[in-house]
Amino acid sequence: MSSIKQVQDLQSQLAELRQENTTLRTRFPDRDPSEREGGSAKNRRVDKQVQQTKAPQKISPPLLRDFDHVRKNIKLHSTGIFGFPSTDHSIVETATNVASRPELPSRTHFAHLSRAYLDTIHESFPVLHWPIFQHEVDQAYTARTLQGLPRPWIGLFFAVLACGTLQSSPGAQGLGSAFYEASSGALAPPSQYTTMEHIQGAFLLSIFATESGMKSAGSIWLASAVRMGQIIGLDKDIDRSLFEVEMRRRLWWSIRSWDRISSSNTNLPMLVVGDTDMPLPSSLEDRYIQRQGYTRLPTTQSPSTRFVALFDVASILSTLANALRSSMITRTSLQSYDDLFHSKSMNLQGSCHPESDAPIEPAALPILITLQFARFLLYRRNLSPTCQPADRLDALQRCSSVARNTATYISRTLAATPAEKDWRLRIGLVASNMMCTHLWRCTLMLCLRAEYEAALMCVKTSSAIGDIRQVNVACGKNLAFFLECLLDRVHSGNGSVHQLEHDEEMLAYVSGDLQGDREQAWVWNDSDLRSDQITNPSVRPRSMQRRGSDEQMQDSSSLPLRSVPTSPESGAKGWDGWARIERMIRQLEEYRARLAQPSPYYPPPHNPVKRVQLAPGAPASPPSSGPQVPSSSTSRISIANII
Repeated sequence: MSSIKQVQDLQSQLAELRQENTTLRTRFPDRDPSEREGGSAKNRRVDKQVQQTKAPQKISPPLLRDFDHVRKNIKLHSTGIFGFPSTDHSIVETATNVASRPELPSRTHFAHLSRAYLDTIHESFPVLHWPIFQHEVDQAYTARTLQGLPRPWIGLFFAVLACGTLQSSPGAQGLGSAFYEASSGALAPPSQYTTMEHIQGAFLLSIFATESGMKSAGSIWLASAVRMGQIIGLDKDIDRSLFEVEMRRRLWWSIRSWDRISSSNTNLPMLVVGDTDMPLPSSLEDRYIQRQGYTRLPTTQSPSTRFVALFDVASILSTLANALRSSMITRTSLQSYDDLFHSKSMNLQGSCHPESDAPIEPAALPILITLQFARFLLYRRNLSPTCQPADRLDALQRCSSVARNTATYISRTLAATPAEKDWRLRIGLVASNMMCTHLWRCTLMLCLRAEYEAALMCVKTSSAIGDIRQVNVACGKNLAFFLECLLDRVHSGNGSVHQLEHDEEMLAYVSGDLQGDREQAWVWNDSDLRSDQITNPSVRPRSMQRRGSDEQMQDSSSLPLRSVPTSPESGAKGWDGWARIERMIRQLEEYRARLAQPSPYYPPPHNPVKRVQLAPGAPASPPSSGPQVPSSSTSRISIANII
């Protein structure tokens, strides 16, 4: 019997070991073959270390009590920036009639919009070989008609014109929408025979729709571009001519990078997962790439203002996606990512290094902002109440560091463009939804941490972008609400940096669009997820109803600037502009400066309870205990002290 018992015990232990082995293999996959061969750790790539870091188990955030007014405020004041984890999509759009063969726009229109396209979209995503496309356009204008041209090319033509209107004033949005509809009509329904023009047109329509606030349509067009690219093997480095290989690489890397940027900015899953063996494209200009080959040898250095650098930086976002699904980021993982961020930044030109103080051209901002955007996404993950207080404080400090770096980069672009008008124009050319939302997040964080000079630099950039992007106006409205809350906190005596770091309501507001991500949000509960009803809340939290009794707080010059709460349907009617945002930040700055000054009151020796206010110019120290009696010209007792 004892032998049978021993055999049963051994079988049980063997089963447990097999199960444990399976679990370990799932959590820790096999290492890279070079590591099994005894390769040195110094030779491992930093991004490989990050990719092998496994996310911890998901932990549900604690339920926040008495938080209904905060949830309502977030729903109300996030309109136009992000949505919430909801399921109601009952709005049905009315179909519009689109002509099968739209008219050819004037040559002047094309010249103006194509120039805008080249200066903006083509600099970051060179999906077209412009000399060839320009030659085809010239042939169409020579014929003075689009009749007889392939539908995919017509769709691509109008997609280019639509993207050319993105950096224009809001008055050109109607023209861009007309071009978008014309392109959509030419590219839909999908063809059985996919061409490069199909993919290029769908990709550009995704950019136009996303940057115009049509996030769902932008995601659908991007998904179409991804699938069509996979159908023709665009994601594989096929043996073809140098020209075809180069253009395929540029198109696929553009799709990959845009997928990562737009998905990270809209809280949607990435469509292109995993790494690719396809090499990065060359940084040569189109004119040096001809059908017969290169007319200039490709360079190994990728300038910071070129698309190759953007492709390299955007690849970080795919490695972040797995980490952001966890409830918290460990210190070890943070250090690994810091090394990755540093290595990517050192790949840029010397003037774009974080340690440099050289002027930066505004055209380099998309690459730099993308890098800071990725850092902010990672660091803010630990703002959740599931993390320890020390980790939440560290997250605030790290996010503030990213915001300061962003403000520093912007100030260096001012040195490169001394003329204010020219600087604003050039900032408008590189504006994007990602840049607008990143500046908004940075401004929220800097104001919470009382770093007002850096916040004003971000506001200056947002003001230069203006209403070129609809999301920028929505960010301004949200920021105005946040500053009102912050001013009331400060005036009620609850606005010190230490107090705000532990204020759950203000942390929920400063987390911004983090509350729009189902994986990372913490303010919602099940009832909130099932309800899309937006009621008109009071924008003032309970702390706003309390007022301090100090005389300085009652000064009319220090009272917060009030605004009527705006509803989601109010649009620009409730928007007072970025000048008001700047005034509110300067008001906070001045008020904190007054608090930092020595108190003008001192307790008299004969009555410590009484406060005597010094006359202007008198030293801020109590008089000596000698026989001198302060005269009425040097001191006076305030009425409040007598009472």
